[in-house]
Amino acid sequence: MRLRILLAAAAALALPALAAEGHGGHEGHDMDHMEDLSRFGAPGDPAKADRTVAVKAIEIAFDTAALEIATGETVTFVLTNAGTQDHEFGIGDAAFFAEHTKMMADMPGMTHTMPNIVTAKPSETVKLTWTFSKPGDFEFACSIPGHYELGMKGTISVK
Repeated sequence: MRLRILLAAAAALALPALAAEGHGGHEGHDMDHMEDLSRFGAPGDPAKADRTVAVKAIEIAFDTAALEIATGETVTFVLTNAGTQDHEFGIGDAAFFAEHTKMMADMPGMTHTMPNIVTAKPSETVKLTWTFSKPGDFEFACSIPGHYELGMKGTISVK
């Protein structure tokens, strides 16, 4: 009987965490680093994009290593996954990717509902439009576990 009570109590405590985790994959986890994405820009309106930049993902790299963007410019990134595994294209700064890659490693298979990241399956093409409202040095990267650490990233210089 005591075991049954302990199991019921453990299940009751676990339900809120499971429910939170199932919605988008990020909920229920420390998201302090993602509360203010404005330090590296904001989601942009595709209809008002100043230009389009094509980026190809392969194992384990992007075909572009560095980008220069003007402050205030809105860019639509078109990511084509020419690889054999899923890849992401995310925009952030070093602090964002340090936290996000750790989260991805801790929660394999998580899904995203973040405005600064898109995921493409093999042979898929996806788009992300971003407005670079502040000057600075930022990154684009893939946060799939191991990819960032193996160098699947590039620099974005906003002047």
